[in-house]
Order: sequence, then C-alpha cells, then structure tokens
Amino acid sequence: MSREPFRPEQIEEKATEVYIEQLLDLAEKIKTVREVVRKDAESLDRRMQTAGYVRGQWKQTEEALPALMAEAHESGWSVERIAAMLDVTESYVYRRLREQSATE
Repeated sequence: MSREPFRPEQIEEKATEVYIEQLLDLAEKIKTVREVVRKDAESLDRRMQTAGYVRGQWKQTEEALPALMAEAHESGWSVERIAAMLDVTESYVYRRLREQSATE
C-alpha cells in the first residue's frame, strides 16, 4: 500500500471545516439566546417591571421639578426655554413657578 504524501493543504482544509462547524454552532446558540431575550423583553412581567421603574423615576423627578424650574428661572432662564427643555407648556411652567413661590 502506498500512502499519499503529506500535504499541508489537508490540515488547512480540515481546520477550515472544523472552524466552519464551530461558527455554525455558535450562530445557532446566538439565535437561541436572542429568542429567549426577546421573549423575556416582551413578557408581561418584564414590561410591568419596566413601567414600575419608570413611574418611580418620574415620581422622584416630578417632586423635584418645581424647585428645579424655580432655580432655572432665578438663574435667568426664560419660561419659554424651561418649557422647551422639559417638553412642557409655558402655562405649566408658570403654574409650577407660582406654586413653588407660594410654598417658600
């Protein structure tokens, strides 16, 4: 029996096959993980947790907002600028400024 002579290309070809198989396995694992993450992100529990967190953050911000508006106004900010920055109406800013000055 005669053996074929050793060819370096054979090693390269086999290594390429192994790497391709590993990449395909990894791609499948990534796909599975993405599906799980997507399902988790869409779950009712997750959405409720997110909504609760955002609402809590808003409540903290809302409580501090009149003082922040007053500070900005005292620093020379116009009502128009404050309203634009906070994405609220000018009448809302005026109302909060009146309420803030009444509590001081």
